[in-house]
Amino acid sequence: MNPIPVSWQVASQSQGRAALQSAAERFPGRFETHRDTRATYLDTFDWRLFRDGGSLLSTKEGRATVLRWSTLDGVARFRLRLAATPHFVWDLPPGPFRTDLESVVDIRRLLPRLEVTSRGETLHVLDDNQKTVARLHFNESSVTGPESAPRPLELPSLLIAEPVRGYAEHFQALLDHLERELPLQPTQSSQLMTALDLVGQDPTAMSSRFEVRLAPDMRSDEALRRIHKTLLKAILNNEAGVRQDLDTEFLHDFRVAVRRTRSALTQIKEVYPPPVVEHFRREFAWLGQATGTNRDLDVYLLKMPEYRASLPEHLGPHLEPLEEFLTRHQRLEHSKLLEQLDSARFGRLIREWQSFLDEPLPEAGAPPLAEKEILLTASSRIWKACRKVLKQGLAIDSSSSPEILHRLRIDCKKLRYLLEFFRSLYDEDEIGTLIKALKHLQDNLGDFNDLEIQQDSLQRFAHEMFQEGLATGETLMALGRLVDRLETRQEAERQRFQREFSKFACKKNRARFRVLFKQQTTVAT
Repeated sequence: MNPIPVSWQVASQSQGRAALQSAAERFPGRFETHRDTRATYLDTFDWRLFRDGGSLLSTKEGRATVLRWSTLDGVARFRLRLAATPHFVWDLPPGPFRTDLESVVDIRRLLPRLEVTSRGETLHVLDDNQKTVARLHFNESSVTGPESAPRPLELPSLLIAEPVRGYAEHFQALLDHLERELPLQPTQSSQLMTALDLVGQDPTAMSSRFEVRLAPDMRSDEALRRIHKTLLKAILNNEAGVRQDLDTEFLHDFRVAVRRTRSALTQIKEVYPPPVVEHFRREFAWLGQATGTNRDLDVYLLKMPEYRASLPEHLGPHLEPLEEFLTRHQRLEHSKLLEQLDSARFGRLIREWQSFLDEPLPEAGAPPLAEKEILLTASSRIWKACRKVLKQGLAIDSSSSPEILHRLRIDCKKLRYLLEFFRSLYDEDEIGTLIKALKHLQDNLGDFNDLEIQQDSLQRFAHEMFQEGLATGETLMALGRLVDRLETRQEAERQRFQREFSKFACKKNRARFRVLFKQQTTVAT
């Protein structure tokens, strides 16, 4: 195993330089002074690299950009020289770095999360051939963050011993000297962790996953407000990314939070006053519609590599006019979306919704289920939604229309939202098993529905491109072949449905639903 860097916090500039001088007297070496060296920690909006136990550092070396991907405790994973800082994984050349990074960040943009400016000196420890076998850095640094720390904040001064691959014995000799000659204690935290603490950022608090903790005896209206506050936070957290069009996941997560908000309003009945439900149901439906076309075009653009790969090699390049067409329309739709987000209606919706959620719980005159224990209300709603899904699914056969499968898909989504809203009230292993099984069924139904919509949309795009003089004969041929491929895939998903539904509706899962939810329904109405 390769050694990892070791760092010590030093109290003053003189102490740091004294450590360098002590090492220089013991080992042959070469000094290098560096001033205002900037390094940027990159990560996704939801800190996927950090959550995976790593950090991605971008620095400039001459005209090149150097990326260093390390574990949080300093073990180097990859190093790559590029012409410029990448925004997405597809900006990297093919290879292990790109493949492994994509498995973590997927399609999310790499954003600058922290910038560290350092100044100080480095001792390059040399062997008899004048080759560097270890490095000892003394750094005085400051950190800025895009939001939490717009002005530089001073980091503790550090002495850092850095190993060089293949020279573990030389590195250990350097460590032995420093620990023997100098009264230093290794730091317990990496530069990234120290910087995050200094600027007040907690990456673990930012997640795209819906999470809310509820107590079983909590009032239903209190629990529902807690759910809606969590969803409102997700809407607001993603708004800036939607406006800037940083990556497609901002709009996706924004829309999911809006859909979940509507679902909780309409599925958990008799908890909020009816006028409140009707008003905000209508307003969030408007917001969902306002974001729909932009999201659809995002999805088609993301599918372009898949579309090309599904066609014969000679037809793939003829989809370029389609990509140009989609890109142009996506930009137009994003401009329209910005107008909606800048509108008085959107501002009023957010203010009124926040105001309602912050109101004190009513002590009298509340709707029938407002004061019921949330465990009872949740169990009743989930059990009802489960029975509906099972009844619909069991009635589907090879002659059922696509519309019937579409309705089942919608009801599965409603059931999934209920399970996720109230997950914390039940045994995690049991409800987790049900959510996983339902997700597999949803994936099948979703793919079946999406493939049908894609066929219709691509035929419409082809017509519009022809009308605009953008489609060559080769492009129309490629689109026709692509629609045929999508139809074949849709039929395969149709054939897969019975297998996926049988897995979801198996005897063990039906028993889980009864044990978790039906036993509570005799109390809740």
